[in-house]
Amino acid sequence: MKPLSKPNVPVLRPSALAGAVVMGLVAATTAQAAPISDEVGFSGDITPLVGVLTSRSNLVVSSDRKEIDSLYSLSSRDTRLVGGVLGQIDYTLTPNRLAVYAGTPRQGLVDGDPSLEVGARYRISGVGLLQAGVIPVTFAGNEAWADPFLTGEKRQATDVDTRGLNLGLSGIAGTGLGVSYRLLRRDYDQEQSGQALNLSAAERSRLDRNVTEHRLGVDYRLTVGDNFSLTPGIRYRRMDVDGAANRGWLLRPQLSARWTSRQWQLSLTGYYGVDRYEARQPIFDEYRDGHEKGLVAGVRYTEPFGWANWSVNAYGVYSERDSDIRFYDQQTGLFAVGLGYRF
Repeated sequence: MKPLSKPNVPVLRPSALAGAVVMGLVAATTAQAAPISDEVGFSGDITPLVGVLTSRSNLVVSSDRKEIDSLYSLSSRDTRLVGGVLGQIDYTLTPNRLAVYAGTPRQGLVDGDPSLEVGARYRISGVGLLQAGVIPVTFAGNEAWADPFLTGEKRQATDVDTRGLNLGLSGIAGTGLGVSYRLLRRDYDQEQSGQALNLSAAERSRLDRNVTEHRLGVDYRLTVGDNFSLTPGIRYRRMDVDGAANRGWLLRPQLSARWTSRQWQLSLTGYYGVDRYEARQPIFDEYRDGHEKGLVAGVRYTEPFGWANWSVNAYGVYSERDSDIRFYDQQTGLFAVGLGYRF
């Protein structure tokens, strides 16, 4: 999602921020793929959203954060209005068996990387629902500070090119088990981390951010009664970064709960993760190890005023990252509402 008044600021990822902004689409905080329609033809959904985002981060690109005074404190809080349109279009080729799709699948939003994805879903009898897609572009985190450690002067933004692949298998052997794998490559147009400081070439190389990310998710959906389900899951992220100080892994257990009635759907997800890195950060002479935690809540009310296929949606998100190096601490809060249409 992009800010209404500042269209070039990547506001959906103030949890670059460690992927903590799951953007409130709690209804899909699992590795389960969307079902395939039982009719040939087009189907899908579209949801315009508007909300208020508040965050604190030294890393998120913003005109209010171009200049920082110190590497040992957290930036001031930034609050802004954000808006955007989310959705996905499917075309079912074989009812309940094969469909192709294009749009912004919710798994990418859950991981903090809303992206365009084009792919297909295929149901394999006795195995599960297989999903495979390519990610030609992402909509958040597509800008970064060329040198985030520059102080006392205005920092310059640089483009970040992100592309990848997505694979998933859900409803495995008729159970609630689902697994997913995402491969992402991020290349920074101008990687100048630490250039303004008195660092050696070897130390600067440890700050390089160009990365190949491997993300694995495993969930198991448990039905508890007719209207309630629990989905425990775990996320593992391996960050093969060119710079050793940014190379490491993240492990994040999470638990989602969902309650539904004829018109209401309530969702709640909580998570707590830890991350570890392979080398000391040369500027601070410490590892940037840390932990993250978050809570996501969502409410959906279908057919308001008797409108068929419409829904009112509201989402709330809070995420926080606490690093051993204060420069990397991040906090995010989001509240968004929108009117969705399914066809």
